[in-house]
Amino acid sequence: VPNRGPTSSSSSSSLLPPPTHSAKPSKPSRKVILTPGHSPLDWARISGPNADLRNLPPSTPYLKVTPSMLKKMTGRKGKDAWMALGGRVYNITPYLPYHPAGEPELLRGAGRDGTKLFGEIHPWVNYETMLSACLVGLLVDEEEGAKPSAMDEMD
Repeated sequence: VPNRGPTSSSSSSSLLPPPTHSAKPSKPSRKVILTPGHSPLDWARISGPNADLRNLPPSTPYLKVTPSMLKKMTGRKGKDAWMALGGRVYNITPYLPYHPAGEPELLRGAGRDGTKLFGEIHPWVNYETMLSACLVGLLVDEEEGAKPSAMDEMD
């Protein structure tokens, strides 16, 4: 009787789920054990919409950050750690103890444009939302940083 049982050849119309592969990832995870109170949920709580974690005076407008300014902000010698991501500069110092791979891994991008590095490691993370309370300003070239802004000229 036709169509009453499995055929001897494999068919693409099978109701079986597709085969899965459970190969080990090529690179092991670099997660570290975070101290209590430093989970992603804790970070979300302290970096909420009204938070200001820039470590600048509250009335400070967003800055025009030049590469030479950024280069000085490495998180060493008592300075904050700033990182440029997508043309925006963030003070990542408050986030350091919350980073799942540990502070040294995050500090690899401090004092420079970490957009490429960030995209290679975890492109699915929305850093604009995650670090919005840490936004210091915009990354501009050296010439643009030397010019007064239109808002400065109005004052």
